[in-house]
Amino acid sequence: MWDANPQEFIVHYGISPGLAKRFQCTAEHVEARRDGGKDVAPNIVAACLFCNTTRHKAKHPVDAAEHASLVRSRLAKGRWHPSQVKAAFSQRIAPPV
Repeated sequence: MWDANPQEFIVHYGISPGLAKRFQCTAEHVEARRDGGKDVAPNIVAACLFCNTTRHKAKHPVDAAEHASLVRSRLAKGRWHPSQVKAAFSQRIAPPV
């Protein structure tokens, strides 16, 4: 993820600005505000923009504990981001910084 300036991230991974936007660091509420989640440190985690915006828009969003389990499971399998994102990173053209 990147926070203030995407340019270094774009160059490092050799991706387009549009794809880099998906990886902007955002503050995600573990328990959504609409479900009573508060703006307190234990309820806020760093998440890329893509994950933050898609998690709560799901037809059947899962609660915080189920989501944490899903994240751990997918990360352990190396399957967190969609295949097109993984492909973009595996084909990076810029050398690592």
